[in-house]
Amino acid sequence: MNFALLTYLADCQPKVRFELEKFSLDIEEDIKQLRELGLGIVVDGQNYCLVPSLPLLNPQQISTALFPYSIHYQPIISSTNEWILQNIPSLKKGDLCVAEYQTAGRGRRGRQWLSPFAGQIMFSFYWAFDPKRSIEGLSLVIGLAIAEVLKVQVKWPNDILFDGRKLGGILVEIANHKNGMLNLVIGVGINMSLPKQTEISQPYAEVCEIDPDIDRQTLLAKLIQHLYIRLNTFEQNGINAEFQQAWKSYNAFSNSEVNVLTEQGVISGIEQGIDERGYLKVLCGNKIQMFNGGEVSLRKKL
Repeated sequence: MNFALLTYLADCQPKVRFELEKFSLDIEEDIKQLRELGLGIVVDGQNYCLVPSLPLLNPQQISTALFPYSIHYQPIISSTNEWILQNIPSLKKGDLCVAEYQTAGRGRRGRQWLSPFAGQIMFSFYWAFDPKRSIEGLSLVIGLAIAEVLKVQVKWPNDILFDGRKLGGILVEIANHKNGMLNLVIGVGINMSLPKQTEISQPYAEVCEIDPDIDRQTLLAKLIQHLYIRLNTFEQNGINAEFQQAWKSYNAFSNSEVNVLTEQGVISGIEQGIDERGYLKVLCGNKIQMFNGGEVSLRKKL
């Protein structure tokens, strides 16, 4: 992919061919490759224009809505999580990186996270905890906050579901930054409106199915504000009884027959929610078994 060419087109304003020649030795081939990635590029004679799935975000308005946090807006980026990781020394808790398109987005367990141009909400932010505070269950906190705003469901440990299909994902990474704190990068990706040819290997959902008229920019600010409220509450109270009950009310698999995929094999049972560590509880026969999110995957039993 020609990163420089895509970056030049990223303002979604028409560009004349001779302008693009500064960034490409073979414009037709580069445009073809970008289209194969699902990017909508319209060619009209000598004019080329990248068409966003939704209106571009306005970084000034986002900054105003989320003051006093700093917003780094990058239309094209390799990875918002990676940007935060590289810039932590100059960031304060709650500062964000927001993008329209990622060339190397990552999901859980290193899976690729596909992103059409301006068709998702994609952001990462820096957060820090007292190192004596346990962060077990943190991804559940992020998932619940998103589900509460969108009125959708969560699947343990960190999937956002609508109508049984994946609406979004979460990636939490620990950063190696020596400041006496436990430093984290938290990335969120939510499908808003995807091109029909988007190649995703599992059933997926879009926010436009829930509300065709929802404004991406307004939703972005609302999500982040509620996330920070939930994170501050978690920092004070952990996964307490109130949180466990709130999570249960949004749990897509509550009291359902499930399969837990472990390295040792598949364990079947009835899902019973989470404990104070955020571990999954599954009733297997007459015994409750506990599972850590880093060890296993969860599927509804068919």
